[in-house]
Amino acid sequence: MNAETIKEIDKAEELPDSWWYRIYLAVIITTIVVISALGTFTSYFSS
Repeated sequence: MNAETIKEIDKAEELPDSWWYRIYLAVIITTIVVISALGTFTSYFSS
């Protein structure tokens, strides 16, 4: 490996903040949907 290859690897590992904000938002929305679905199934099957 030469120095140029190492620099490319370092750049590939660091993603911009906007990318991570999308990931965080997707995780939060997915968590809310899953919890809502579990609550809906619980109330449906308990009555």
